[in-house]
Amino acid sequence: MKLSKFRKSYIIDKTYGLTLTSTILTAFAPLIATLVDGLFCSHILGNDAFIAISVMLPVVNAVGVLTLICCRGGAVLAAKRLANNEIEKPNQIFTISLFSAMLVAIITVIAMGLNVDSVAHYLSGHPERAAYVKEYLSIILIYFLVLPINNTLSDFSTYEGYPQLTANAVLIGCTVNVLLDTIFIGVLHLGIIGAAWGTVASGIVTLLILLPHYLAGKSKYRLSKSINGTISILWNNLKHGFGFNVFYIVVNAFMLLGNALVLHVAGTGGLTLFNVCLQIQSATFSVVVGLCIAGISHITYLRTIDDIQGLRRIMDHTFSIVVVFYGILTLMMIVFPQFFLWCFGLGDAFDYAFVRKVFICFGIYYFCFCTMSVYVTVVLQLAGYVGVKILLVFGMGITTYLCMLGFSFVSPDAMWLGMIVGSVPILIASIGFGFYLHKSHPGFTRFTLVDKYPNRIKFECSLDYERRHIEDFRRELHLFAEACEMPPAVLEKISTAAKALYQNAIDNREKDLKYMDISLCELDDSFSLTIKDCGHPNNPLVDKVDAKSLGAISASHRYVFSMNVTSLVWSKQ
Repeated sequence: MKLSKFRKSYIIDKTYGLTLTSTILTAFAPLIATLVDGLFCSHILGNDAFIAISVMLPVVNAVGVLTLICCRGGAVLAAKRLANNEIEKPNQIFTISLFSAMLVAIITVIAMGLNVDSVAHYLSGHPERAAYVKEYLSIILIYFLVLPINNTLSDFSTYEGYPQLTANAVLIGCTVNVLLDTIFIGVLHLGIIGAAWGTVASGIVTLLILLPHYLAGKSKYRLSKSINGTISILWNNLKHGFGFNVFYIVVNAFMLLGNALVLHVAGTGGLTLFNVCLQIQSATFSVVVGLCIAGISHITYLRTIDDIQGLRRIMDHTFSIVVVFYGILTLMMIVFPQFFLWCFGLGDAFDYAFVRKVFICFGIYYFCFCTMSVYVTVVLQLAGYVGVKILLVFGMGITTYLCMLGFSFVSPDAMWLGMIVGSVPILIASIGFGFYLHKSHPGFTRFTLVDKYPNRIKFECSLDYERRHIEDFRRELHLFAEACEMPPAVLEKISTAAKALYQNAIDNREKDLKYMDISLCELDDSFSLTIKDCGHPNNPLVDKVDAKSLGAISASHRYVFSMNVTSLVWSKQ
């Protein structure tokens, strides 16, 4: 049934947007540290300081990714159990996620702290730059100890249903980083050490904003004193975390290997341009992370509750955003490369033809990698082909580097073409495999989107809180009942339940909310009513709606992705 007069999926759009923003900012937090530091050092301290910050970029990313592998999979798994009203298991997952992420960071800090000179020399390849790297690294090790706690608390609060908390914490932390870099570098002239201390301070501020949510008991998560099946929980966390972050691992490996290759083949000038491209990648790659995590978590949940239209909507949003965002970025890199050099204070330092070639090749490679990463995560991972996903993601990173290496034997200029030759075929292969899945299993994938579902009568709309569409809703509800040959007694009970849930949503609404989502579906032997709202967390089945007196054969309430989701089911008899 089509109801053009009603707006649809308002809550799905809102929760997807909130979760996407929160996840992007969480992924962006450790990256903005080196991005902001790189910008300030490039303009104020010169090219050597900029390269020193840039070669530290994959190290910061690596620590961030390793901690995310420990906590991100656990955050999704715990949220799923929390939505089913489990308490003990989610707390155990939270505890193991937090301590495993901290353990990784502590081991990293000890290992790098004992070998600061060696690490600085290896990353820089130049004595003067090595001094900059050593100064920056010796301070940034403190940030590495704060990062795993921030990542864990951010992920768990996001998927528990508080993405705005994460977004606010990260935004404030990033603002602090910019302000302190301005003061420490531009005013107090502390140099690269000032940039490092600005990053450390931003991490501490973010932590101070996140902690009260847990300490004050607003979160359902608590540290668990006794844990059963520690190894099993840890393995599940790492397995899912690795699957979610495999593309991040490949990006960091490509950065490290690419820096060494470009420095050897193209010298300092080529390395500077390559590092500008890597800084652009760092500033924007969090969009891939956000799209993958927000998309797959929402789609998995919507599949569970059989919300087909919501599932289609999330997939459409995900792929539209990735193509438009990275398409525009690629065009900018191709058409306006000088703009990016100007941002780093390098506008007149290079031959324009050389700059254009580097940016065109990197831009095409980057578009292919980002599009493929989102595609294989949302489609292939959901279809159960996680191994193929990992193979394709690693395949693009490995083939791109090998092509650059092979072409470098031809000439330094040809090396850049290796990024295109190595990436385009893998993107085509991933899309081709998706098309193969579509032909073999049209029920769960249509190239990129879900294709076929069981035919059933379903009534969906988004009702506004000003009661403007109540009469329209009642009229369409009766049309739905006639189409399904619904018994009048059942219709009366569903109408009463819908009215009570609607009033409950109004009573608990946030001030800026305009709509709530209603879905009524005919199943094989029953009718299912589901209402979603983004108000304050509350369970109307406790004191507002008596499911038993309304004749419902089952009823459930979940608070997930910042949504109250209340469902009731009635028998057709």
